[in-house]
Amino acid sequence: MNFFDLHCDTITECCKHSFSLRENPLHLDLNRGSVFDAWAQVYAIWIPDSLRGGDAWDCYQKNLAYFRSQVEQFRLHFCTNEKQADAIPTSPSPTALLAVEGGAVLSGEAEKLELLYADGVRVLTLTWNGENELGFGCQSAGGHLKPFGRQVLRRMETLRMIPDVSHLDRIGFYDVLELTGKPVLASHSTSLSVLRETRNESLDKSFSIRRALDDEQIRALALHGGLIGLNFCGSFLGDPGRDGMQAALRHALHILEIGGTEILAIGSDFDGCTINPEMAGIETMPRLYDYFLNNGLDRETCEKIFFNNAWQFMKSVL
Repeated sequence: MNFFDLHCDTITECCKHSFSLRENPLHLDLNRGSVFDAWAQVYAIWIPDSLRGGDAWDCYQKNLAYFRSQVEQFRLHFCTNEKQADAIPTSPSPTALLAVEGGAVLSGEAEKLELLYADGVRVLTLTWNGENELGFGCQSAGGHLKPFGRQVLRRMETLRMIPDVSHLDRIGFYDVLELTGKPVLASHSTSLSVLRETRNESLDKSFSIRRALDDEQIRALALHGGLIGLNFCGSFLGDPGRDGMQAALRHALHILEIGGTEILAIGSDFDGCTINPEMAGIETMPRLYDYFLNNGLDRETCEKIFFNNAWQFMKSVL
């Protein structure tokens, strides 16, 4: 089985606790990932909303140094361009791609985007939950992208860096689609319609509701050539704690129905959230694949969700 995951927080957690990427007690490590024939993983460096300016940049630098040490120590296939992306299925070692979760990393300085690019960062989640110099996250007051956010987005397009709209406020989401001619990524998201079916309507202002994509957003991403990574967070799936795979399938089926078979991939959010034990580890992905295959999805669609859509997206964008 080939597997491509668009988002995990494992690098940040390993750096925080001085764990090895080879083996650790987290959701993901290289030993457990050996179940795959080919495996590509987007590792996100998380910038908390509590950090701004130099503190945010220092946080990035610390986690970057850790990431580089793991790539070198375990000889990972570090992917930063189309040629390297093309080689992912035949790479003898796991593939690592680098993302930053939170535009606060830039400290309001446009030149730092060039430094991120030189470091190999190819995905930038524009906000986390709160407001930053670029715009407004899903738990902020909301609003349009700020002038600096628009400047960053234009430069990202030139550099062929991928804007990630997971966590972004809905107004800012549409600003991104309007301002860029390139495909846009929602690396770890779920369906608002499915979530509302499984949650009390009084929770309309809850975090899980604010983080989900409504049907209009899903259709807009599909029309824009974008991609959605299915988030495994239990509260985002509306998972009552006993049917994680069934909950994930409900979201997958709806996203496929609304956006088509080219829009859906996996964005686990491993090590960044609480996940149902059925799926709380990279080693469970073959079982999730089989569950999807045995409950209404054909093999071609499963291959797209678990690998091909993300692989083709990265090849075309990078």
